[in-house]
Amino acid sequence: MNRALAKAGFKERDFHTGEVILNYVAGPDNGPPLVFIHGQSVTWEEYTFIMPLLAHRFQVFAVTLRGHGKSSWTPGRYTFNRLGEDMTRFLEQVVGRPAVIAGNSSGGVLAAWLAANVPERVRAIVLEDPPLFRCDWPSIKTTAVYDTFLAFSRRAIPGGGGYARFFGDHVASIARQAAQVMNTKVPPAFVVKVLARLIAAKEALSPGKPVDFWFLPPLLRIIMRGTSQFDGNFSRAFVEGTAGENFDHAETLARIHQPVLFLHALFFKLADGRLLGALDDDDVARVKALVPGPWQYVRMDCGHAIALEAPQQEAAEIMAWYDAVVAG
Repeated sequence: MNRALAKAGFKERDFHTGEVILNYVAGPDNGPPLVFIHGQSVTWEEYTFIMPLLAHRFQVFAVTLRGHGKSSWTPGRYTFNRLGEDMTRFLEQVVGRPAVIAGNSSGGVLAAWLAANVPERVRAIVLEDPPLFRCDWPSIKTTAVYDTFLAFSRRAIPGGGGYARFFGDHVASIARQAAQVMNTKVPPAFVVKVLARLIAAKEALSPGKPVDFWFLPPLLRIIMRGTSQFDGNFSRAFVEGTAGENFDHAETLARIHQPVLFLHALFFKLADGRLLGALDDDDVARVKALVPGPWQYVRMDCGHAIALEAPQQEAAEIMAWYDAVVAG
């Protein structure tokens, strides 16, 4: 655990839902509960930087979903309805009070599921760039992240080359896509090759352990630890369309009456017309039109993993919104 989290009083624990074990962290009880749900392929560590900034105002929790990190892996059993049942048990038995639920990416879609299906457990929600409608089949094929999900799915196949091959084959491809529309650089091929070899050595020496290199920046270390300890079958459920079984985004949004804070990250269109990002302005307008509850929208000048890239701004937005809208 990061030193700032430990200093702020956070503890790492496990919770058994009756079916799976969920790894999570919890801060001291300094106020109303605020529960963070990470995006696909990372863990509760996605909220490492923002949790200490909010610990004096809330009792902060961050959960690792099944299929990720130290939580149970259940190939073939990854749907929003099952994830929602896991989180419902967590809210009932661990949190114990109506909470503000904040979720990034597919974690944001899950936050919407919880607000609609267990409203007595959800006081308000923070949607951090959720791919509503875009992560559903077949709309997911209109996004660039579909390629990443395919790569994660291949990694789950026996003989797929593990994380080293995923990193070596896919990272440079992602960087080239981003460089088409953003002011970013493609890492030199030799750097990617060297890192892939180091990853392969780590996997051989410490099988089953997260891949971590002390010399990388903290943000990249968090992402690498998460993506190296991720069940690619979770992504397969999105590629094959089974993740959304019996889950209708529009019907769900129409049942959300709690206050909503919507944080929208940057997005771009690639030359082939696919979306690089979670959702565009038209998608946001569609979501807003369906939600009957109080709505606040904030455009964030950062990438998709908002809590990692702009923790200070997100913390300030959450506190101001909570004071003005939720507490009021």
